[in-house]
Amino acid sequence: MTGTPVADGYADLYADKLWSLVPAAHRAADSTTGETPGPLQELLRRVAAQVADIHRSLDRLWEDQSIETCDSWVIPYIAQLLATNLVASMDARGQRLDVANTIYYRRRKGTVALLEQLAADVTGFDARVVEFFRSLGRTRHGLDPEIGRPADDTTDPTGARQLQHAEGLAGLLTHTPSGGLADLRNPLGATLTGTAFDEFHHRLDARRGVGARGWYGISKVGFFLWRTVSLQVDRATPVPVAGCPNHYSFDPTGRQIPLFQAAARSAGDYGEHWLPQAAWQLPAPITGPLWDALADEAAPAPGPLAYPDPHASLWPASVSVRAAGAADPLDLSQVLLWPEVGRFAVAAGPADVEVGYHHGLFSRIGAGPYDRRQLGTPARPDPAPVQQIVGGSATTLPAALAALGGTGTVIVADGLTLSATAPVGSASTPIVDVTVRAADQRRAVIRTAAGAGPWIFTGAPAGTPPARLRLEGMLLSGSDLVLRGRFDDVTLSCCTIDPGTGGNLRRPATVWEPGVDGRELSPSTIWIEGAVRSLTLDRCITGPIRTRYGGLASQLTAQNSIVQGLPTALGPDLVNAPVFDADTLVSALHHRGDPLTDWLAGQLSPAAAAVVAAHVDAAPVADLQPILNDLQKIIDGPLLWTADRFADRPLRASTQTAVISTPTPTGEPLRALNRELLAEAYPLALADAAIATDAGTVTLDRCTMLGAAYLHRLQCSETILDDVVRVNNAQDGCVRFSVWTTDSALPRRYESAQVPAGSPIFVSRRYGEWGYAQVHDGADTAIVSASTGGVPSIVTGSHDGSEMGVYCRDGAAIKDRSLLIKLGEYLPVGLTPVLVHLPTPDNDGETRRGRPWPAT
Repeated sequence: MTGTPVADGYADLYADKLWSLVPAAHRAADSTTGETPGPLQELLRRVAAQVADIHRSLDRLWEDQSIETCDSWVIPYIAQLLATNLVASMDARGQRLDVANTIYYRRRKGTVALLEQLAADVTGFDARVVEFFRSLGRTRHGLDPEIGRPADDTTDPTGARQLQHAEGLAGLLTHTPSGGLADLRNPLGATLTGTAFDEFHHRLDARRGVGARGWYGISKVGFFLWRTVSLQVDRATPVPVAGCPNHYSFDPTGRQIPLFQAAARSAGDYGEHWLPQAAWQLPAPITGPLWDALADEAAPAPGPLAYPDPHASLWPASVSVRAAGAADPLDLSQVLLWPEVGRFAVAAGPADVEVGYHHGLFSRIGAGPYDRRQLGTPARPDPAPVQQIVGGSATTLPAALAALGGTGTVIVADGLTLSATAPVGSASTPIVDVTVRAADQRRAVIRTAAGAGPWIFTGAPAGTPPARLRLEGMLLSGSDLVLRGRFDDVTLSCCTIDPGTGGNLRRPATVWEPGVDGRELSPSTIWIEGAVRSLTLDRCITGPIRTRYGGLASQLTAQNSIVQGLPTALGPDLVNAPVFDADTLVSALHHRGDPLTDWLAGQLSPAAAAVVAAHVDAAPVADLQPILNDLQKIIDGPLLWTADRFADRPLRASTQTAVISTPTPTGEPLRALNRELLAEAYPLALADAAIATDAGTVTLDRCTMLGAAYLHRLQCSETILDDVVRVNNAQDGCVRFSVWTTDSALPRRYESAQVPAGSPIFVSRRYGEWGYAQVHDGADTAIVSASTGGVPSIVTGSHDGSEMGVYCRDGAAIKDRSLLIKLGEYLPVGLTPVLVHLPTPDNDGETRRGRPWPAT
């Protein structure tokens, strides 16, 4: 009755029994062959399947009487018996908890403890409830409890201060009296202003409570919801900081990322044992003042600014550093930590260290130490033979890959960094069925040495059965991933192919931001050079996906994934920019199939013309430099555009406006315009893109694509297309419940919203930060139009009312609505809930994070 196939044999048993009751004459006449079932036998098989369902239902009658063990379809019936206001938008987990705790909820209706547990049960997020009337600044009156000297007495021999803290008459950290003036002397207490742990008092805010405004009022109750997931990394190899001995970055790719706290509340912390959550117990970024306060508390003689909680600790539950191979962490006194940028330093001691830490993301996608299994999806068996290796060595993975042959599995058992790869398969020994994955609930990290070549997978040659390849739980940084030969199925599950990090305002002259060791954080690209029937991305974060040398992906499917393509060059100089598919460019010049290409071919020098004449389609170019030199001269010359040359070349509206503007651009703007014209005319070869293919169908389901795309066919649902997307065959396919950008050429659109390219709708676009690709609460202000009637929304615009994009499956907007419905039942009359999502972005849309460490 659950809808999931059950291998109990009941269906076969009843099918055989019913078939045996049919007279032999009818059985013989039902089919002309003894192997193929006839229509009568098939009919009886379907009847038997229904009988098997009834049998299972009868077997489960006892279990279906309990909400803990019943099937999902039974939950509404039990809820009806209790007259519970069951919220239809809640998932099965939330509905089951709602029914199971109904009596408990009703007995404690209206209390802060019940409201906090209700928020956690309905949404699944860590929550803290704050009565905002307690944060109002006001003049004290005669009915208020007296606040005397104990609030200022540091020794507090009578325990009066503890009593004032317990009664909410004084701040836990700052000792600010209720309704009184703020005491700013405690750094941690001051930095918690405007959070769920604010100890100061504010004037009345009469605005409607939404997000970060309208909090403080007599009738308002704040529900602070921590929607991020704090992912634990138990063993990782830190990256040494260039020029700073004994300084390291926690992140194994060399990024400076904020460290997170481990969520410390369990189900047993509610009920009779409930206490409000403390700042150090929540899945939030670790701030410098909080770390300093807790480190001071852990010292032999805590100072006056230590965190006033004897159980408070982040070491080693949230963060740890230990000598390589050691079981116990170093003493905290040996480690100096900067949590906001993910950096630490150790005293002179172990030469090699390992780290454990937590990092934040809105969902469990990409390579991470979490359970990768999905309910209802059977696990794919590992092809034999199976090899298991450990990280930390440059030779373990190459040796294991070299020993694979055509069939086998390599499992990486820990999260220590591997620094080298090896080709898998070859022309003589192609891949038949290969799996390379991390162990269960582990993350395999591969960060190749600078200058290392791509990681090449070679499938079957023509005339042989195509190959199968699966990569799971892998983080690849520093190398591209190349697919050659013929593949029937290539699957990347829960993988991170490093999307790179572009240069920022502090380093305007760099294309890529450097890591702490000075290496550029450039993206890793998935190159398709062979023929792949099906390429599937499931819960992945990747850099660009492109074809070259005649490569083909007949069906490229991405679900619950992020694909990012960043700008790869500064300025209009073509000779210093990458050419993504030289074969496409040179083949076009060789065949001269349109006016622009014919004109460009006529401008080539003899040396470049000789290279073009000698080129063979779908092959690497022997010497591209003469062609690039000639194209650079065209870029540096007069305006490239004429109506005849670009008659069949679609251009962006901004580019069309620039070419017909008066007066014509000159100098550097003209060179930049010519460079853009070439890129838009030959996008597969010269344009930056997240996905670039000239054939096949691309299907995006609950994805976020950061960057432009050039596709042949497109099927798109619950997806954010952040930049211009050009589809050659716009008569086929559909874009539904998605975000698309101006200037895109797309198939028909349904219930979708239009935004300008690159709109500020995300908390962060920088991989590694907790808000990466997460839609912020004010994203709907960027919408300029909708494809159909109604009010479009990015935050609630998916088919089920969740947000569009990669985090659609988490249903955050649905959980918010479900919580508001339940609060209407359990919140005291006259009070207004205010939902606050945490962590929060700064005013500029960037994450609250420490500034990167200065250059050394």
